[in-house]
Amino acid sequence: MVADNRSNKNKSQNPLKLGQFHGICSAIGSELDGIALCSGLESLSIKNSADLTDMGLIEIARGCCKLAKFEVQGCKGITVKGLRTMACLLRKTLVDVGISCCKNLDAAASLRALEPIRDRIQRLHIDCVWEQEDEHARNFDLNQVNDDEAEDVNSEASVLNRNGEDGDYMDLNWAAEYEHRSSKKCKLGLDGDCSYMPPSNGYGYGNGNGFWCGESWERLHYLSLWIGVGELLTPLPTAGLDDCPNLEEIRIRVEGDCRGRQRPTQRDFGLSCLAGYPLLSKMKLDCGDTVGYALTAPPGQMDLSLWERFFLSGIESLSLSELDYWPPQDRDVNQRSLWLPAAGLLSECLTLRKLFIHGTAHEHFMMFLVRIPNLNRNLRDVQLREDYYPAPENEMSTEMRVDSCRRFEEALNRRPILD
Repeated sequence: MVADNRSNKNKSQNPLKLGQFHGICSAIGSELDGIALCSGLESLSIKNSADLTDMGLIEIARGCCKLAKFEVQGCKGITVKGLRTMACLLRKTLVDVGISCCKNLDAAASLRALEPIRDRIQRLHIDCVWEQEDEHARNFDLNQVNDDEAEDVNSEASVLNRNGEDGDYMDLNWAAEYEHRSSKKCKLGLDGDCSYMPPSNGYGYGNGNGFWCGESWERLHYLSLWIGVGELLTPLPTAGLDDCPNLEEIRIRVEGDCRGRQRPTQRDFGLSCLAGYPLLSKMKLDCGDTVGYALTAPPGQMDLSLWERFFLSGIESLSLSELDYWPPQDRDVNQRSLWLPAAGLLSECLTLRKLFIHGTAHEHFMMFLVRIPNLNRNLRDVQLREDYYPAPENEMSTEMRVDSCRRFEEALNRRPILD
């Protein structure tokens, strides 16, 4: 059990981190309780809460009306319905959201839940899990409007009065009704933040009347993704992150065991799909928890050089100025290193100014970055950061040492600098 409310440089943020807690919000009756009583809370992280439900999320949104940052991890009892209603209630304040390891919230479900704040959110983390939802979840559309109903939109106030003022029991019917009234207001054009989006594909977006709030993720500038080894990044735009005009920085963490896996059916991981984000300039590609064979692959198995080609193919299509790269590792030989295919692909990134490699590399691999004519004239800062396990100085290999780094630095400085 962990509760963390340590001081922060920005003390006005009022952060709170909870781990392995039960009873955060009991959601019994209309009275607020538990964490929902912290009305001044601005940052909340909940990890591995076994009894957190949709109604708990709604109570937190009702009580913590200043919440700007919300992270949830490993909570199996929450669904799209609760998270979406929470986002709707916190539309004016919530700008930083992280969703990971939640059973009912894969990538498509998470993005659908955040539709009410997609035009306001600034920082986002999701897990790139592409599993299709069950039939009930796909057919469930919170935006759907029943044409047989003729209630006046202005009666929405009577619904909001159920926040504990009239003593009614607050359940998910309240949440659904709130969403229904909001979408009806959207359809009638009474909310300037709402717009029409055409029906989409099988991921469940807009498969009713197609109304939601905000057309694009116009304020999103930082995106963090987790993805399992062997999975593809290409479904990301289709799942709902297709329009991010101001996205500047992305972090992708790839995790899993390559050993024993089949050769990927696709040629590349899918980095080229990020070319649709015009302002993307910084990337952190973390394959440090991806495990495979470096030099000792058994017959029929792939070594890490082939996986590195898979992960980095297409990176030349991005206009990156800064790249942090953690190569995959072979724990059996205690090695994380840049291999020849990766060095060749990185040398094709013509706009790079800063390149940080968290691992080792052979000297002649690094020389790829300076020997290709008319390329990489922008590259100004290259660092090898042995911040995982420094290789022993007496190791008999061609990995870069002090003299190798000096020769590479001199070669880098000899190039003509355009600016």
